[in-house]
Amino acid sequence: MVSAASILFEQDLSPFVNAVRSNIKVKLKQQQFDALVMLAFNIGAGANGFSGSSVVKLVNDPEVKTNYKNLEAAWKAWSKSQGKVMKGLENRRACEWSVYSQGIYKKW
Repeated sequence: MVSAASILFEQDLSPFVNAVRSNIKVKLKQQQFDALVMLAFNIGAGANGFSGSSVVKLVNDPEVKTNYKNLEAAWKAWSKSQGKVMKGLENRRACEWSVYSQGIYKKW
């Protein structure tokens, strides 16, 4: 039996899952998909967030020119709130990056 909480969670997550599926054009490992969904959930799915990000561009084409030296730098750049670097966001990005790059799922 599926709980009401599980149904609500799936509904809440759906736009972010769809953002990854519609924006990422390369084959992903499950851990990479999971981490991209986490990132999209946290930065927003739209053009000012995940969909328009250098992360998406670099996942799809590691040779594309962006303001970042690599995917990890682009990913971890999402550590600011109101223009200020926040330790909690740095921790979150590092945790997501561990999932993406190493398949390590841990709390931040």
